[in-house]
Amino acid sequence: MSVSDFVPSMEDFTNYLLSSQVGPELGCIASKFVRDMLRGIHRTRSVNLTYIAKELGEPIRLHATHKRLSRNLENPFLADQLSDRLLKMSASHVRPETRLIVHMSTLSRKYARKVEYLSNVGDGLNSGFKFCEILASNPDSGIYTPLHTRVWSDQVPGFISDADEIKKTIGRVLGATGNTGMVYIDDVTLQNVGLLCPIMQEPSVKFVVSPELGMELIHKNKHCQLDALAKTVETSYGKILFKLIPEGIAGASKNTDMDLFMHVGAVAVKLPECHRNLRLISIKTKSRLLGETLTPLVTSETNLRSRKMLMGLVESWLSVQDVRLTHAALRKRFEPDSFRVLTYNRLKLLMILLQTVLQYESSKGGGAPVNDHRFSRQPHRGDVERTYLLPG
Repeated sequence: MSVSDFVPSMEDFTNYLLSSQVGPELGCIASKFVRDMLRGIHRTRSVNLTYIAKELGEPIRLHATHKRLSRNLENPFLADQLSDRLLKMSASHVRPETRLIVHMSTLSRKYARKVEYLSNVGDGLNSGFKFCEILASNPDSGIYTPLHTRVWSDQVPGFISDADEIKKTIGRVLGATGNTGMVYIDDVTLQNVGLLCPIMQEPSVKFVVSPELGMELIHKNKHCQLDALAKTVETSYGKILFKLIPEGIAGASKNTDMDLFMHVGAVAVKLPECHRNLRLISIKTKSRLLGETLTPLVTSETNLRSRKMLMGLVESWLSVQDVRLTHAALRKRFEPDSFRVLTYNRLKLLMILLQTVLQYESSKGGGAPVNDHRFSRQPHRGDVERTYLLPG
């Protein structure tokens, strides 16, 4: 049974989340705290404890409610328990074709100085934390579900690297799904953190990734660079797609629907470090606005001999950005950067509680709708500039 089969309200979702069907008993104090926080975050659209305390409207001083919430956030055991429960609720619905979309971003606090383990993030001018999210979405479903989130800082004792934190996040999800699902990494910020090769070398992990152009590959027993090899791949399958270019991107004076001719092909490759059979996919596109572009992908999927299989994987890849952008917009509505907690444990639990609300909102309709379709098989509707003429 899916979560959406019995989730008409936040109260019902919370009852199931805290039930013995999902995990061990949390106790009355922890359960009340979780209920209060989820209700407060959901109704205020904020992670600010003052706003949440006001929303609860308890017959005591506001400061006392705020202090209680803050004190209960200092509970790493509860953070782990909630994270496990959320993953258990969603992981059972992951299928072999489900995309497990990996995304890394930052929680920035420009003027914060007293938060525990605060680090420089982004351009180095802001202080904050990094986090990794994994979103589940089936190709052509038009919906997605947040699966798991992990927050860290390079100042935390025992920190090794961003790549290690992301690998732990991916490993946690694949452990819950029984290695079911295909990992998609299209986030360019993940290319330079030493993550891709370990993922690609792991025989149990199915993946599609966008690697660095200088990555070394082996093709027909010869060493070569990825970008040079991608240029030589025979791209025998072609298709016309439409890409929506937002105003201000690539010189577009307003939202522009661009027709582009995409042709693709694939060849067998391996990594120098292992003997796993992989495929290099070369995506070559032509358009009036952007000219000719080349996008190489590497995947563990080797059954790409037919047009249907190869084009299906490429179109699935192209729509990953839509999922990431839709989720980022939903998450932003809750202003996660507005957190006002001072310890690392409190921040971690607060972000898991936020993920719980996001997962609830996605579960109401069986998954959050993906509204932003940058790539389409048909012309985009609406008042947009077009690089082509519509019939009639």
